[in-house]
Amino acid sequence: MITDTIYQQFGHLLNRSERLRTTVLVLANSAGCLLMLSPALSLIAATSSAIYIYNHIQGPLDWFMFECMLGVAAFSAYLTWQLLNIHPEQPEGVRLKPEQSPEIFKMLERRSNHFRIKPVTHINLSMGTELNIVGTPVWAVPIYHRHTLCAGAPLLFFLGRGQFRLGLAGAVAVAANKKTCLSGWLVQAANDWPLIISALKSNDSLLSRLFLNPVEWLATHIEHLSIRLRADWHQQQSRWVLDNSDERSTADYLANHLVATAFLDKQYWPMIFKAADRCPTPVVKAFSHLPLLLHKTLNKKHAERWLLEAQAFGKQQQTGVRDLLAELRIDQLAWPGLPAESAFDTLFSNKEILKQLDTYWQNTIETQWRDAHARYKNHEFRFDQLKKRAQEQGLRGESALKFVKLAPQFVDQQRAIAIYKEMYKYNSDDAKVCFACGLALLRSSSVNAGITALQRAANLDPALAKRARALVSEHGNAWVDEEPAHRHVTMEHATA
Repeated sequence: MITDTIYQQFGHLLNRSERLRTTVLVLANSAGCLLMLSPALSLIAATSSAIYIYNHIQGPLDWFMFECMLGVAAFSAYLTWQLLNIHPEQPEGVRLKPEQSPEIFKMLERRSNHFRIKPVTHINLSMGTELNIVGTPVWAVPIYHRHTLCAGAPLLFFLGRGQFRLGLAGAVAVAANKKTCLSGWLVQAANDWPLIISALKSNDSLLSRLFLNPVEWLATHIEHLSIRLRADWHQQQSRWVLDNSDERSTADYLANHLVATAFLDKQYWPMIFKAADRCPTPVVKAFSHLPLLLHKTLNKKHAERWLLEAQAFGKQQQTGVRDLLAELRIDQLAWPGLPAESAFDTLFSNKEILKQLDTYWQNTIETQWRDAHARYKNHEFRFDQLKKRAQEQGLRGESALKFVKLAPQFVDQQRAIAIYKEMYKYNSDDAKVCFACGLALLRSSSVNAGITALQRAANLDPALAKRARALVSEHGNAWVDEEPAHRHVTMEHATA
């Protein structure tokens, strides 16, 4: 009990004092570095001791100490060799060659020279919407890093050449700042530990078994302590863009970034993965078809809605978009539309890179795709069974709920509405089925029947009344409390 009280008080101190939190982070990361470097440090110490003892041997005890030091040195050398063979994963994506887009390499070299950092020679085109420089530890120690520019290929279709140059300059500026201040090293180390842990787990060696548990314990506390610091650094690139350009350019850059992310997550990838229902292997060329599908499927109405959702509820890394806009002194974002000529079109004269991205994407998601296809086939088989049973004897309880849930995947809307009404009629004494049918009917635009089913569910189970009222109010309809003598309402009356 006393120990718990001490931990709680110390936690409150950490939350209130940024300086104390930084000090504890420095100590925790330093302890982790010393732990991972302990085999090499032990090797140096044991070897030095063995050499010293050998040069000053005066009797049997010295010989014994010399042999002990040789044994420690040999064991430390073994662990050090294992440490040198553990390499955390580098960023995902397709590695660009200079001849594929010489302009990007020239831009990156100029920015690196301007901010006086070591040239970044690795550029990866990824499947997301990031545009930043990622530092990855070469070995399982958060000290020496290999830096890679990660540019999301889909994002390049939303940005013009000028916006890409602006975002690239911001990414290099953040990387330069990380190398010159303590908080930058702490953020980099906090990002390194999960990669190091993953590398230890994938490497079956004595070193991994010895160090995995203490490193995981340290990393858990480091991650918790560095939440605020990492959230602040996630805004650094946007701050630099605002400080070095006008407000309109910054707002357009942020709006395009948010719309690109929402388009992929909410529209494009769900549309692409829909093909997994029919095809057992990912043969879709997701990136080669992206430019054409982007202009055909994206419209301003969707983009503006996604921006409003992001500003109200969304997350920009660890920080709410609304907080980010307040920090950057921007009132509201408006989507400027797709550029007349995208950054991808100006930077890549040859579209061969899109084929490479197709192949990389297909290899990456093959397992996920096969699982989705198998899941669809299982659902299809289950739906056919339930359909047959419904025609023969009707469905009750969990079977009816499953039938209602699966119906939109395998029948059109009109047939699905008929199924919802049929399941409601046959299960009018089951609150859960009535609620599920009511919700499905509302979503299918059969509002009156949906409200009736929800009211029936609320009458059967008062615990569902609050949720049912909220759903009805969302559709702009008033809730009607039925008299006890008229609570049993059938679907025939609702649809008459």
